Amino acid sequence: MQIADMAGAGKETTYSMGDDAPVSALSTRPQPLYNYFKQRFAQVTNPPIDPLREGVVMSLAMTLGKKESIYQVSELGARLIHLESPVLNDNEMDRIALYAKEENGGFQNSKVSTRYSLSDGPEGIAAALDKVCDDAVELVRDGTEILILSDMAADQDELNDTTYIPPLLAVGAVHHRLIEEGLRMDTGIIVETGSAWSTHHFACLVGYGANAVHPYLALETVKQWYSQPKVGKMMQSGKLAKISVNEAQQNFRKAIEAGLLKILSKMGISLL
Repeated sequence: MQIADMAGAGKETTYSMGDDAPVSALSTRPQPLYNYFKQRFAQVTNPPIDPLREGVVMSLAMTLGKKESIYQVSELGARLIHLESPVLNDNEMDRIALYAKEENGGFQNSKVSTRYSLSDGPEGIAAALDKVCDDAVELVRDGTEILILSDMAADQDELNDTTYIPPLLAVGAVHHRLIEEGLRMDTGIIVETGSAWSTHHFACLVGYGANAVHPYLALETVKQWYSQPKVGKMMQSGKLAKISVNEAQQNFRKAIEAGLLKILSKMGISLL
C-alpha cells in the first residue's frame, strides 16, 4: 500500500496522527527492528524549520569516501563522491562501482554480505555480526573507501538456506566498531537492503550510520506494481498520471526524500 501510493503520486500514504499499535517490546509477534524506534515530538502548527518554505537551507546531500582532517586542509579533502540524496537506485550503484577504476577516481569499494546460514540457529546472528564487523575493519584498513553492507542473496539456493542480519543492527554495529578502531572517517557506508521501504526505515538507517541506502527490493516492487494490469487501466482512465516505470521509481524516491525532510524539520535540523 505504501509503495503504491509513493510510486503513483510521489507522496507518502496519509495516516491519522493517532498511533494505537502495541509497543514492539511488549508485542507477542515478531517485529522488524525499525518498529522498536519511534519518532517523538511535540506536534504544533509550525515545525522548528519548514522544508517547504525554508527549503533553500535544507539538504539531503551526503558524501562517500575518505574524509580528511579539517585541521589539515588539502586538495585530498575534496576527493569525495557527492550524493544529492541518500536514496540510491540501481543505475547509481553501477556508477559508484565504476568509480573504483583509477581513471574514474580510484574509489575502492567492497561488499560485505550480512547473510548467515539458517542452520546456525538463533545464536548464529551474534557470530555473524562479529564477522561482519571484523571483515569491515579489515577491508577499511586495506583501503576500502566505500563499504557496502548487503543482504542481497546471490541466487535462489542462498536465499533458501540463509537469512540476514537486520540492516539497522548491522550498520549500527559496523559504524561503532569503525569508530572504536579510529577508521570511521576513512570510508562511507552504503546499506543495500530489501527491508527498507518506508521513510521511517531510511531515517533509522541514516541515523545509525549509513551514508546512503540502496532499497533494491522496494525498487523492484515498484516495477511489479507498475506492470499490474489494474495500474495500466487506472492510467488509461485518468485515475493515475501516465508515467513510465523509471518515473514511478523516481516518484518513490521523491516521496522518501520529502519524508526525510519532514523528519529533519521536526527535529529542527537542516542537514544530514
